[in-house]
Amino acid sequence: MATEKNYGNPELEAKLRDRYLYTDDTNPEFLNDVKKVSRTIAHMCYQCGTCTGSCPSAPRSSYRIRLFMRRGVLGLEKEALNDPDLWLCTTCYSCTDRCPRDIAPTDVIMAMRNLAFKYDIVPRNFLKTVQLIYTTGHGVPNNDVNRSAREKLGLSRDPPTTHSYPEFMPGIQKIIDHYKLKENADRILAEEGQ
Repeated sequence: MATEKNYGNPELEAKLRDRYLYTDDTNPEFLNDVKKVSRTIAHMCYQCGTCTGSCPSAPRSSYRIRLFMRRGVLGLEKEALNDPDLWLCTTCYSCTDRCPRDIAPTDVIMAMRNLAFKYDIVPRNFLKTVQLIYTTGHGVPNNDVNRSAREKLGLSRDPPTTHSYPEFMPGIQKIIDHYKLKENADRILAEEGQ
């Protein structure tokens, strides 16, 4: 007897299995927005599962890129953008390399993340990473422990990044300022009192 896996949201799973489309549950423009941002043919996905089967995150988490592709096609915007699993993609592009339809599922995920950011739906650790990149040029800045380890390996104390070339920081900050990433990260974190 085969048992059905429950990934934490039985109501959503029932919607995804349903063969009928109910317009009151969907945003018909969501797929168009995803296609416009991702520049890929997300509507051509026929749910073969190659993306999820290729994903190195899938066996170690509840992340299933196939579900996000299905949500995009069905216009299930709220379900897609509010699912914390949206942020589990490592952007390795294994799914894109192996897709038999030449769709770029990774780019679909990145598009959904960009759309989520417009609604302030972003994990707090990502916002704090934006702040770190803005001030240091790194999501994980160098520290004394890393510097010591680098010296033991015969490397310079600081990697050849903004740690060694701080004159590139204004350029990084200009890009982040252009997209208002730091401004929005600061605002969202301040609103939540973090």
